Amino acid sequence: MILRGHGIEIDLPGGWEGRIFRRGHGAPTLHAATFPLPHADGEFGSYATARMPAGGAFLTLTEYHPGKGLEPGRGLFRSSALPLPLRHDRFHPRTLLVGRRGQAGFQHFFTMGGRPFCLYAVVKRAHGSLGAAGHPHLGGINGVLRSLRVVSRAHHPG
Repeated sequence: MILRGHGIEIDLPGGWEGRIFRRGHGAPTLHAATFPLPHADGEFGSYATARMPAGGAFLTLTEYHPGKGLEPGRGLFRSSALPLPLRHDRFHPRTLLVGRRGQAGFQHFFTMGGRPFCLYAVVKRAHGSLGAAGHPHLGGINGVLRSLRVVSRAHHPG
């Protein structure tokens, strides 16, 4: 299923759910997960990750507004690509916005199409597994992220 909005496009495989939204004057955010997403949530999916089932995966891509020292392509946002494929050893419980038993997170700041973003991904180990290693959806996360397309700010002003 192709998900498209606010100059962001991604292809979600069967069994994934997603949405692209923007609150008020906020920047666009994409949520995608292997489980039902709550109807309302923050940019980094605190409600979604609280409800994540064992073996579940969640990712968010949140855009930031340039200005006040934030420049696309510089500093924290200097990377111009996602570090694909994401490997299990890049996920860690200390990377979580909200630490939860059995979960591990990954985050990466980058600029694509002149637009600054943060990718935040969370996996929850399946019952009996040792964490992100061999996570059943890590390949799916990588596939979803490989499909990411961003329209440049010059062609998509907001």
